[in-house]
Amino acid sequence: MRFCDVSSFYSDHGGGVRTYHRHKLEWFARHPEHRYVLVVPGERPSRERLPGGTIVRVRGLPVTPGGTYRQIVDLPAVRRVLREGFDVVESGSPYLDGWIALAAARGTSARVTAFCHADVPDAYVAPAAARLPRPLAAGLVEGARRYLRALYGRLDAVCVASRYMERKLRSYGVTNLLHTPLGVDPLRFHPDRRDRLVRRDLGAADGDRLVLFVGRFHPEKELGPVLDAVRRLDGRPRLRFALVGGGPQAAEVRAALSSCRSAKVLDYVSDPERVADLYAAADLYLAPGPHETFGLAVLEALASGLPVVAVDHGAAGEIVTEAGAGALFRRGDGADLAARIAELLDADLGLLSRRARRIAERSYTWDHAFARQTAACAVLCGLPSPAARTPAPRGACGYAANPTRTPMRASKSSVGSRLVVPRTPARTFPDSRASRVGAGADSPAITEQVTGPTPVGSVTRAT
Repeated sequence: MRFCDVSSFYSDHGGGVRTYHRHKLEWFARHPEHRYVLVVPGERPSRERLPGGTIVRVRGLPVTPGGTYRQIVDLPAVRRVLREGFDVVESGSPYLDGWIALAAARGTSARVTAFCHADVPDAYVAPAAARLPRPLAAGLVEGARRYLRALYGRLDAVCVASRYMERKLRSYGVTNLLHTPLGVDPLRFHPDRRDRLVRRDLGAADGDRLVLFVGRFHPEKELGPVLDAVRRLDGRPRLRFALVGGGPQAAEVRAALSSCRSAKVLDYVSDPERVADLYAAADLYLAPGPHETFGLAVLEALASGLPVVAVDHGAAGEIVTEAGAGALFRRGDGADLAARIAELLDADLGLLSRRARRIAERSYTWDHAFARQTAACAVLCGLPSPAARTPAPRGACGYAANPTRTPMRASKSSVGSRLVVPRTPARTFPDSRASRVGAGADSPAITEQVTGPTPVGSVTRAT
């Protein structure tokens, strides 16, 4: 098949969308039976040929300071690319990209789709309108929802990475949806990268428990509960926090934690290898952002063997719940977040770590993600779907818990009802030595999640 993506959310400076497209290029390099072209905005036109396809840069106007992000505006250039002939055109931004893709594909046989990478009404419009009179703010948010319904309703399909976004878009009146979860590189993000020197850089000595957040210091992430929880738990023996990131709230984060002896704030890290080292060095990961459409950082943490405490709003908690490898806290409640952190640190971290790694290996590699996506596109185009199978992670092997991540046993009094436990179907493994999360240490068995690849959703065209 022939695929073309048009994405103004792509930036050479990093970000989740860039990660998505770079792994897509790597996947197509291993599947030369397909052709792939990625159209992105740039300062000047260019073509870059890579093993997995071609990156075509067309004229884009800067929309952020320094030109970190740009908006594609050169419709004739995009039209010339699409005249080369494609089966599926995917737009990556809900602003102009969808309209440009529709206009450029007019007169071709290509199916035009979108990938919903952002929750625009609630993540961007609602906060921007928060200081306006309530009726006006509500009208702007509703206008954004109607806009998405108008745009997405003209497309052949809209890909969503989570059930949360599927439900949300359906509530807006968008029905032509495909559930195609994203993935993770299980070789880069691996517990075996755990390094004592990296832990020391993050402020953790031998025997300490290290709680990590990696991401933007931005209002969208709602870091207030994290800062509150760190202050509440400051002084707990052998507990350390590391917050890694940058953004408009960087100074505020540093000021809020300046008096906390257990917390360390580090600058943004762009090198993905270094990011993988940070995950592997920690014992617990925090995911406070309530507007995640999937949660790539959560999946990277799980693949690194980290249990996750995620907010109970948005998509971040979906995989955590599926894996049974963490806990959910109430949105905006720092006291509840602190309680969930304390409970997990008193639970069996070795068991939770194995569950976390297992869900990433078995169901959420990039091989899984793009095999699902390609199969869905084949059905959309009326072509034979590739044989259903579960791709094995490249080079993946069975995971034994890292010996430096010493399991901690759970007591009956330490584990609360908000800890996430696996959903059915499940398999029970007799083990008199292990404890079950949510039960006492004398429980006779542990329950571990057994999962397979997420089936491709069916497409219902909007009328």
